[in-house]
Amino acid sequence: MKKLNSLQLLRKPTTLFFLAVLQIFPFLFFCSIAHIPPGQTSKFVLNLIVDEMSEENEERGGVIRTNADFDEKNRNAKGNPLFDYQPDEKLGHSITQDDPNLKDASLSIHGKSGRGKWRLIFPQNIMVWRKKSDDKYEELISSRFSDEMEIPFSCQLKVEGIRGSQVKNDVKIVAEFVPAGSKEAFKDSVFLTVLETKFVVTFDDGPLPEKTEKIVRALKNFYYDGEPIRTAFFQVGTKIRKFADLTRFVDQSGHLIFNRALTLERQPRSRMNAQQVESHILLWEEEIYKALGRKPERVIRSRFLTKDGRFEKELEKLGVRICGGELTFDFRAPSVEILKNRTEKILEGWNTEQNPQLHPYPAILIFHEFPEVTYNHIGEIISYLQDRGFLLVNFDLDLAY
Repeated sequence: MKKLNSLQLLRKPTTLFFLAVLQIFPFLFFCSIAHIPPGQTSKFVLNLIVDEMSEENEERGGVIRTNADFDEKNRNAKGNPLFDYQPDEKLGHSITQDDPNLKDASLSIHGKSGRGKWRLIFPQNIMVWRKKSDDKYEELISSRFSDEMEIPFSCQLKVEGIRGSQVKNDVKIVAEFVPAGSKEAFKDSVFLTVLETKFVVTFDDGPLPEKTEKIVRALKNFYYDGEPIRTAFFQVGTKIRKFADLTRFVDQSGHLIFNRALTLERQPRSRMNAQQVESHILLWEEEIYKALGRKPERVIRSRFLTKDGRFEKELEKLGVRICGGELTFDFRAPSVEILKNRTEKILEGWNTEQNPQLHPYPAILIFHEFPEVTYNHIGEIISYLQDRGFLLVNFDLDLAY
């Protein structure tokens, strides 16, 4: 076999290819490291947390409610809120540490020693605040980078919803860190759903002297869309007959009056035939006609909200709608504080991350006119719910259930 000298060996094509690969391999290796996607390298790690949300929930999302304070600043000449989502006038452009509408959050950046800039990117229906010192906060502007700072770094945040969309995971907050002298970005994100939980107050078993007046007067302090709030009173036929002036007072105050029953005596409805059911409806409507001079809408609330197929079928034949709601059990509440907490829990459960549809209609809270805890404190209860971000709206038959 003919031997090749070193010069001839270098001129062989296979040898030239092999040497070329050896020369460019370090460069290819360096490029492959430099282009590792963010999140796949441990050089810097961002951790954005909202209310101690687990990593599992970061994709599934958490829940935040609209902040009622945003409706307190700008009011028209009558004192009605304009609903323009401006910051609370009493606080100025700032927040307080203990505001129940705010979500606690934090951002931490760990990694090798270095410097860099960070920012949060978030939609317009939330606001994010960073804690500075002495419980004071500064508003963050989405996509604005911070000044350059040392790593590791951490800060405390507050997140508030100012507009709800009723769309699950409608908010994505992205934290981004860019090391000094680099264009590489390291990121972390969380999802939130901003809820605007609406509620309606309704009142059963009236009219009742003094008690009905107190409730109606308290309601005059609340507005929706620039007008006094409109609620529904489900009244008893025999009481309308006795206190027709109170029924007229409720009607003239702009509220709706519907059928509670002809009488509150227990009716063996399962034994009532079609004629008896119709008689009860017509006799109640007769009392309303005498009091108001017009026929009412055919709407009724069943006693204890119990279901009775036969009874409901007869009502359906008569064109009578059944209005349900969420019992507050105010007649069993020993104190106003207990009733506040009970109603808050009802509304907290109305829209949750476990409810994938997110109710498009308001929760109908059922109060009664006779408990002292209601007729003396209904205004206080409504204000309490509003302060926690729940929105009081008008009773709307089309949204009743």
